[in-house]
This record gives sequence, C-alpha cells and structure tokens, in this order.
Amino acid sequence: MTPSIKKLAEVFGENAKQAKAVLQMTRSELLEHPAASARTAQCYHKPDTWDLRMTVLNELAGTHGVESFETSKGWCDFLNAGDTYVATLVRFNGKYRVACWGDIAERYAA
Repeated sequence: MTPSIKKLAEVFGENAKQAKAVLQMTRSELLEHPAASARTAQCYHKPDTWDLRMTVLNELAGTHGVESFETSKGWCDFLNAGDTYVATLVRFNGKYRVACWGDIAERYAA
C-alpha cells in the first residue's frame, strides 16, 4: 500500500500522480528511468529495488538525495528535503509514507 495522491502532493506537488506511478512500478520499469540507470551504473552490486525507486522519486521531488538511518524498530530511508521536520517521502520498515523523518528518529531512537 502506498500513500494517496492527495498525501503525495504534500511532497511532490503537481507531480503527485507521477510519484504514485513510480511507487507502483516494477524493477524493470524503474530501470528504464535515467535516474535509476545512472544509480545502477554507480554501484558495484545491483542496488535494491527500493533504492532505485527512491532515487527516481528523489529526482521527481527535486530533493537532496536519499538518506537512511537505523532505529530501534528498523531502517528509515527518506528523501532529504533539507529540514528534519518537513514532510517528505519516508520508507520505514519497507512501507512508504509521507512523514517527517525527525519524528521517526525521536520516537524510535536506537
């Protein structure tokens, strides 16, 4: 399950429908995107599908890269929006949501 287009609009604005489509793409579809192809070329080992998806979404949102940290409840991957408490796309324990990564870091400090 992925966030609604309305919720994605908080991060992606007018590109929310495109973001929803990216969240539903298969790995092979993601690899057709230039950002995912470039990411794959950078890596010695094939990047995970979530990594490719977040890379494509980072380009679509115009954010500052994909970052990750570990919590007591698992990994949190997010699009760096430049502010800890600004809503962004977060992948927490494999589930995508629109949230502030700072709230997750505080709640589940490792």
